[in-house]
Amino acid sequence: MTRRPKNAFRLYCTDVWAGIYTTCVGLGVTIRYLFGKNVTMLYPEVRPEIPPTHRGLHALDESKCILCRLCATNCPVGCIAIESAGKGKTGMVTRYDVDYSQCLFCNLCAEACPTKCLRLTEAYSMIRGRREDCVLRLARPKSQSEIDEHMVKLARREAEKKAASKEAPETP
Repeated sequence: MTRRPKNAFRLYCTDVWAGIYTTCVGLGVTIRYLFGKNVTMLYPEVRPEIPPTHRGLHALDESKCILCRLCATNCPVGCIAIESAGKGKTGMVTRYDVDYSQCLFCNLCAEACPTKCLRLTEAYSMIRGRREDCVLRLARPKSQSEIDEHMVKLARREAEKKAASKEAPETP
């Protein structure tokens, strides 16, 4: 059951005045933005200013990487995939992929890196058409012959270490 107002004309005039008032307030806001400073940026031609705390795309310095895998371990979503030939400082990074369809840009991976070979750069453009294209391959592609040469070199070093340990006299 609805209540009927005592004075219908007064209610009508109040509603009309409220409509006019809100329209004027809305037009005032529009006019203020019309003649104010533009906030729109013409993106491809004009690049935005990147703050120093920005966390962009990853960059990897393979020569510093010791294959500790702390970056992949500390990643909360598991978007980092690492494969290697060998272990530790003597190993070779054969695959280092970051899946940006899952990445949170939290910087936990770069903070965990003891050699600071992984960092987040100022690069921010990750325009892709498909989800599969969001995987960034940070390691330089290596041929099978390169990997085989590295494994032979590692085996030679290991053999030299064993030979050196056999030649060294044991101290009691």
